[in-house]
Amino acid sequence: MHSPAVRAQALALVNEGLNDCEISRRLGVSRTTIRDWRRPPPRKAPRALDPDATPRIRCPRCWNISPPMSFSDEDYAELLGLYLGDGHIVRLARTSRFRLFLDSRHSQIVDESKALMERCFPYNAVGAQLGHEGRMTVLSVHSSHLPCLFPQHGRGMKHLRPIRLEHWQQQIVDRAPWTFLRGCIRSDGCTFINRTGRYEYLSYSFCNHSSDILDLFAATCETVGVQYRRYPRDIRIYRRPSVALLEANVGLKR
Repeated sequence: MHSPAVRAQALALVNEGLNDCEISRRLGVSRTTIRDWRRPPPRKAPRALDPDATPRIRCPRCWNISPPMSFSDEDYAELLGLYLGDGHIVRLARTSRFRLFLDSRHSQIVDESKALMERCFPYNAVGAQLGHEGRMTVLSVHSSHLPCLFPQHGRGMKHLRPIRLEHWQQQIVDRAPWTFLRGCIRSDGCTFINRTGRYEYLSYSFCNHSSDILDLFAATCETVGVQYRRYPRDIRIYRRPSVALLEANVGLKR
């Protein structure tokens, strides 16, 4: 059992960006203990004191029992964009796990993506862990109905299999195109300053190895009047009116 002072020292070194092995060597504390201290305390779901009191609903796709989920069109479209960019679903023995890999430098995106997942899964704990020595934040949630929510899930990497939206998904994206684009930009996109001679101007880029996902992004841009230039692995938005639309409705990546 370690004292609170030792734990405080370890967390201070975590905040400095040191990895678990280095902190373990410095403080003489096992690496697994450092890992557990680094992990934030689990978020308590509503009515967590009595699991039997958690309400249950039937999944509208597989008809199995599930804790309630809450998806507005805007929230689902954004989470779909995040999933297609840097999300990953794994089937486990009794459930499935959704993980979202985000750049820790963009703290606003990390915080807002976590809040988004907590809204969508109000009865499931949303975890957050650091990877790559703190440079990456991995958000995760468990639910047996993740493959129902994201039928694009399958074996292997996304760019090695067809990615097509089902009719009900496309209807949601049509109703909430801007949040879908926001999810795509926040996961696999970026904003940058394009310099041409003495001129410089804000631009957007969305990069993905899947041509199907690029097609979805491009089609949604056309829906909202955003002009783009298509390349083999990415889509770029240079024109000022289109950049202004994205800046107003999607925001900068920060």
